[in-house]
Amino acid sequence: MTTSALADPALLIAHVSVIDATGAPPQPDRAVLIIDGRIASIGAPEKTPMPAGAQYIDGRGKFLIPGLWDMHVHLLRRGRPEAYFPLLIANGVTGVRDMGGNFSFDEIAQLRREIADGHRLGPQIVAAGPILDGPYPQLPSISVVVADAAAARMQVDLLARQGADFIKVYNRLSREAYFAIADEAKKQRLPFAGHVPFSVSAREASDAGQASIEHLFNVLFACSSREDELMRIKARSLASDESGERQSLRRLYLHGVLDSYSEPRCAELYTHFVRNKTWQTPTLVQRRAFAYPDASLAADPNRRYVPRSLRALWDPQQDHRLQGRDADDEDIQRRYYERDRALIAPMRRAGVRFLAGTDAGDPFSIPGFSLHQELEMLVDAGLTPMEALQSATRDAAEFLHRDSQFGSIAPGLRADLVLLDRDPLASIRNTQAIAAVVVGGRYLRREDLDRLLLQAQAAADTQ
Repeated sequence: MTTSALADPALLIAHVSVIDATGAPPQPDRAVLIIDGRIASIGAPEKTPMPAGAQYIDGRGKFLIPGLWDMHVHLLRRGRPEAYFPLLIANGVTGVRDMGGNFSFDEIAQLRREIADGHRLGPQIVAAGPILDGPYPQLPSISVVVADAAAARMQVDLLARQGADFIKVYNRLSREAYFAIADEAKKQRLPFAGHVPFSVSAREASDAGQASIEHLFNVLFACSSREDELMRIKARSLASDESGERQSLRRLYLHGVLDSYSEPRCAELYTHFVRNKTWQTPTLVQRRAFAYPDASLAADPNRRYVPRSLRALWDPQQDHRLQGRDADDEDIQRRYYERDRALIAPMRRAGVRFLAGTDAGDPFSIPGFSLHQELEMLVDAGLTPMEALQSATRDAAEFLHRDSQFGSIAPGLRADLVLLDRDPLASIRNTQAIAAVVVGGRYLRREDLDRLLLQAQAAADTQ
């Protein structure tokens, strides 16, 4: 993996407290030397010689953390990199996992080249390409329909040849297609991740090798003491051609899941997750917005960074996913959110691993800014500040099998770093106190970051 062609030749950040995200205590009064876009050394300031022509940064009173990763975004859609990439970098987000977009793989490759060559300032990108879904996909503009096992295998093979980093699975896949994807992805040595389809249990998805479950999708269902019975009711609901019957059955199984929660069933499920190394990406910031829609979201000051053509969707009254909900629907959404949120602490105690993701690119989640909100919400849900920080740094790199390249602060790793004015371990909110960002060795001062925000706003106003 190359670093940016615009990396500063040498950079020395001295007298800084290093938080390397390994879980080790902060290392006070360190000197971090960066050469050609990579971390060359970490040591005592008085024992770290400054190369000729190096840029010197006084880090007294500041804290250095690895660059952040948002592990669930939808940013690779036409026209949006100009608006969204500056927001990411200005917020210290130096990498993203895109969970489905309408860019071609040639366009993704071009974006990566432009970033590596220094012609575009942007994050590292891991991308799935199109979503694999069943008939009548919920997101038709970014989905490919696979109706059976043969089509599923063909699409996995095609995506592997086109250069997908992983396969994204979605709600309407049949069991036959889903397990064919799992098998073919394994043969192609490609991870697969995403939603747990309606036809599959979270336990089965974990055992099939799904690398991550997004939004805690169907996890609570698998904690039900009536799971098998409720799965049959759900299947009847999905198969019904009559809208009233479909809605009635849907409410029946959703209430059934909420009312039949079983802690032993949950504990047994977590053993599957730990044994199979099934990670969770809760996306609490997105989940909360849909559980507690509020018209004030439309007045969020950061809304100015959302492309003009999309701003209407930020009014809950205009979002089709929220229209037509009655009091019972609202109650179900809120109970599901609160119950799912309550699963995080016991999952973490059981050894389940987490990734920080926001669903940025969809309504109510602003690229960059929302990742800091997600970290705060993960701490509120039971993670320690270190664990939340790791979910966006070291653990993201480990999940992607790239921890030898980035995710921590150590010699040889890519120099993606965030310099903070306050200690994030004292309060995770302090990840927002950004003094500077280093992207592939390129040092961006606070003034540079503010210019990026202005650039993002200008781009959003023209789209």
